[in-house]
Amino acid sequence: MSSTAEGLDNRAARISGGAAAVGVAAATGNLVTGTMFLPLTLGWVFLILVCSVVAIISGHIGRRRARRHGLPGRWLALASIVTAYLTFLYALLVTLLFFGVLIGLHALFNS
Repeated sequence: MSSTAEGLDNRAARISGGAAAVGVAAATGNLVTGTMFLPLTLGWVFLILVCSVVAIISGHIGRRRARRHGLPGRWLALASIVTAYLTFLYALLVTLLFFGVLIGLHALFNS
């Protein structure tokens, strides 16, 4: 550890890990709430997207700080980045599926 890194903490890596964890928790809860209430499901998808973007940005910042200043948390940031990209992809697929079902129902009932 270098002399500039003594007493410093890689806060960006911790934020990235927390945001990725919340995104995964929201993604697993989305499957249950999707059958109950539609606006709640769209809210969960929005939460997943926001958490994913926060985890990706802060994860890249955390990896850069860890590399430049010798701070801990480089691997936590990398794991958070990978997890955030996967949850972001999941949220996009759920959104596309939702709009596909709406378009299909519209075509079925208005033909």
